[in-house]
Amino acid sequence: MASSHGKQNGASITNVAALADVSIATVSRVLSGRRTKDDDIARRVRKAARELNYSVNSAASALRSDVSNTIALSMPATSTLMAASVVTAISEAVSAAHMQLLVGIDSTAAAQHRRVKEFCRHPADGIIVLPCPHAGMSLTRGITTDTPIIQLLGSTNLLRHDWISIDNGASIELAVTHVVERGATSVAYLSDAVGSSDGAETLLAFQSSLNMLRVRADSAWITIDNGTVQRGFADTMRMFGGGTTADVPEAVICSSSDTAIGVLIALGQLSINVPGQVQVVSLQDNEAAASSSPALTSMRAPLQQMAAESLRLIANARANGTGAETDPRLGRHVMFPRRVIARESTREGTDESADA
Repeated sequence: MASSHGKQNGASITNVAALADVSIATVSRVLSGRRTKDDDIARRVRKAARELNYSVNSAASALRSDVSNTIALSMPATSTLMAASVVTAISEAVSAAHMQLLVGIDSTAAAQHRRVKEFCRHPADGIIVLPCPHAGMSLTRGITTDTPIIQLLGSTNLLRHDWISIDNGASIELAVTHVVERGATSVAYLSDAVGSSDGAETLLAFQSSLNMLRVRADSAWITIDNGTVQRGFADTMRMFGGGTTADVPEAVICSSSDTAIGVLIALGQLSINVPGQVQVVSLQDNEAAASSSPALTSMRAPLQQMAAESLRLIANARANGTGAETDPRLGRHVMFPRRVIARESTREGTDESADA
């Protein structure tokens, strides 16, 4: 019979985990003695077990192994190709590891925070978070768990969490190198808005690449605006529509594929040959880049590698007994550069960076 504190003879490990606001695996580790830290989490677990008359022996027998072979993925409600590609890459990596994938989709940062907190109560081996826009520090604030949390993409100030992101600086350096190796000595850069840290980082890296590779870029060739076809068209007509090719860039690098397609349309109207006279590269790879005419050389995020790294970090955290908020170390930040996918909009070269 239950008491006023909810005591009951039939209490389960799930009841203890819910009352203590931790995962089932954490309850098992605390009550079986495998988790030796005497912190707030351990005290909450022991208090919940006492209130529910849940015994140490029950914990040990109820969960002999805290490996669930389940990875939880929290992601925003979005229909972008990038998000779909991330889910596919993670799903394939999880399947290859003979594990199951649990997916939660939310439309706001607050809802995602609640989802991650709920995931922490389940016996998942790890949680991968693809953050909602502007999630910031609220994403996992106040969450205490032994379950490893890996953030994939986005930006973060959460130094206790492992974070896997795109190396934007290395990516644009590869793009500039690609066109320079194919004969370009001057390059324009059509940047998206740089209000984000990613946009600012990419613009600074472009300017650094110019100095390193001894490439010229007139200040009028570096523009910042929305990533649209109309913007790419307008900027190109301004740069190339003067009736002379005496002082125009030999390559144009664009932050988005929409901007790059606008560049291609304008160059076509001006009867400027791509890639013979001007090479064009998009830092974004999608179906539009592959199906444009000519097909756009683009930069592709190595999502399969990033998904595999997420699982590796989760496995390492579990092996070392470290979790999301209970580990005093700083989180690791692993960055991967995009890969060049060489198509018709750049000239043939000798590098091995192209991919189908």
